[in-house]
Amino acid sequence: MAWLEITLTTTHEASELITDTLLALGAEGVYTEDPYEFDQLTDDGFGIIKPDREELYDSSDVTVKAYIDPDLYAVDELEALINSEIQQLQSTFTMDFGPLNLSITMADESGWDDWKTQYPPISMTEHLTIIPDWAEYSPRDDERVIRIEPGIAFGTGDHPTTRLAIQAMAQYLTPDSTVFDVGTGSGIIALSAGALGAQSVTAFDLDETATANARNHVAMNQLESVVTVQTNNLLEGVAETASLIVANIITPILLRLLDDAYRCLEPKGVFIMSGIQEGEEQTLIDAASAAGFINLSTTTENNWVCITCHK
Repeated sequence: MAWLEITLTTTHEASELITDTLLALGAEGVYTEDPYEFDQLTDDGFGIIKPDREELYDSSDVTVKAYIDPDLYAVDELEALINSEIQQLQSTFTMDFGPLNLSITMADESGWDDWKTQYPPISMTEHLTIIPDWAEYSPRDDERVIRIEPGIAFGTGDHPTTRLAIQAMAQYLTPDSTVFDVGTGSGIIALSAGALGAQSVTAFDLDETATANARNHVAMNQLESVVTVQTNNLLEGVAETASLIVANIITPILLRLLDDAYRCLEPKGVFIMSGIQEGEEQTLIDAASAAGFINLSTTTENNWVCITCHK
């Protein structure tokens, strides 16, 4: 099968927004080549395990590759649509988007196969692993596995913000936990809560493409009795409460969510915020304190921050 292969250069900071945009346009697979991630590799204690950076990258630009069914768009139509979406992002977010060099070419099945190699099993916690739906994998007796279709929805579990959120959630999850996952995307956090033993999980997202694919992942993992997916704008109008609320969203949206999160959280409940870039956390800590949250703590990975707070 042939695919339209989109190649777009951007920055580490903007790569997640670009990825989500291409997925929303119908991409059935997206991956990034990010020199920043390479820079985070360390040696193994026995010597340097990586080559010189210059051997692999000639700049700090991030390359985002995406694959779209050619029946969906003509090339010029798709190019115009991507440029329009990027202009909208630039008018909404104050960040460096980089060179934004865009090319669209026809690729054969080998490009798709190359994309699939970007998604090995991902260990989220000691007892939870995420694997692509095509992988053969034999879990340990004490290990839970979540299967997903990488790229079909927003998020594959390989981003630090997702890991931080799930690892923080796992510390507080009990068999009695009721969980809200706000901005669920592909549903990975909600699925993780269900797989790790929550009593009930409700996943919310405003994007109907995301909620449709999250429901697909719920069915794929046979978690329908535990996880419910709803199309909703954050927690607006939600009357129910939860003992644990998790939101892996960018900082401006987290700030909007704080009051509703406090309202929807049970007494002594836990609110976990991820998707926060280093340097933004104090703004959120101050705003969360003003909203009534207490006992705020942070964890970090690769310049991303997760904040845990209590009601």
